[in-house]
Amino acid sequence: MKSRKIIITEEAETDINNIEQFIAKDNVNAAKEFLNKLKKSFISVSFYPRIGKNRPEFSGDNKILFLPVMTNYLIVYTIIDNDLHIVRVLTKYQNISAIL
Repeated sequence: MKSRKIIITEEAETDINNIEQFIAKDNVNAAKEFLNKLKKSFISVSFYPRIGKNRPEFSGDNKILFLPVMTNYLIVYTIIDNDLHIVRVLTKYQNISAIL
């Protein structure tokens, strides 16, 4: 099976940077580990994009998929022209409905 190209939106980049900075305030190594695990999760999704779930309570668009990772985080993504688009990376503490 072939992986898809991974495209990270500006919003997702901002989400990732904000989460990384928040974690790094307490533990720089934990922030690095977060980034490594997130990157591995993106790669896994690029190979198996249907692993995520449609969550109509958050998005009426059935092309948007959600994948919980590392207990506290949610990757929000879609497939466009066979490429994986990471739309957002959110925490379980955020008001997901308001953000999306």
